[in-house]
Amino acid sequence: MKNEILDAIKEILVGDEKIDNSDVLYDLLDYSGILHEIIDSHTDVYHYDLRVWAVENWKYIEEALEEGICEGVNDYHKTIQAGQYIALSEYARFCVYELFNEYNGVLFNREVTA
Repeated sequence: MKNEILDAIKEILVGDEKIDNSDVLYDLLDYSGILHEIIDSHTDVYHYDLRVWAVENWKYIEEALEEGICEGVNDYHKTIQAGQYIALSEYARFCVYELFNEYNGVLFNREVTA
């Protein structure tokens, strides 16, 4: 996922943005919708995989239920997917933070040369 986020960053930024911290970068990626596409692509679709994931990550499923994300959802596997989406969103935020720090902000704050 981290490499996909890095590719998305490179794709979406034109070079004249001033990004002071990872939260600004995350918000930019989130607003573009590209983070949601990446997260969706990593959400399991097979019931067996979802059940295996749920065993170790039940706290995210509970969080999805508490936040009302699963309101009106009667499908057990869709409820797990909602929890997985929350977990992957958290991981995506961590990846953006890590990438920002790894590149020390340099990749994101370039001067436009043209």
